Amino acid sequence: MATDRRPSLGLAACTAIVVGNMVGSGFYLSPSAVAPYGLLGILFWIVMGVGAMCLGLTFARLANRLPVTGGPYAYTRAAYGDFAGFIVAWGYWISIWASLPLIAAAFTGSLLKLVPALAGNRPIAVAITLGAIWLVTLTNLRGVKEAGRFAEITTYAKLVPFGAIAILGLPWVHFRQIAEFNPRSEEHTSELQSLAYL
Repeated sequence: MATDRRPSLGLAACTAIVVGNMVGSGFYLSPSAVAPYGLLGILFWIVMGVGAMCLGLTFARLANRLPVTGGPYAYTRAAYGDFAGFIVAWGYWISIWASLPLIAAAFTGSLLKLVPALAGNRPIAVAITLGAIWLVTLTNLRGVKEAGRFAEITTYAKLVPFGAIAILGLPWVHFRQIAEFNPRSEEHTSELQSLAYL
């Protein structure tokens, strides 16, 4: 009886890929984007978390009912036909390759903040961004096992500081310094009042 010798990903690598897709650059960049909104930003996180869980449960149910490869393409094709499946696959493919440069740029921006001496050096920033893209590309070209191992290393490495800050940083939280529910609404109100006097 012949065995299947095709390279496959183990549980750790598959988990790392899924977690890596969920905990991307936006997970680290969005706190600074919603920080001006005070506690309303936490409400944003809760709503987004509920939405992400609903999306994950939807795909889990679809995978259980239709255990085929292809993800969103396969499910859409089975429900609505070839053309709808093609549109979803095409849109998903475009969203993937269009977002990769942004992820690499976010990586470069975070790295340059750690090394202030390189900040403002555009050629260095471009070189780091292109180098990050090519590193991931060459790793994927080496094979499935190497790509899975790379996903494990990078995903678990970025979760360690996040967990450390979340747990070890609790003693330094000063609840009296927490902002109001939506400080931006007060700014907006003051702007409207100033316009009313014009």
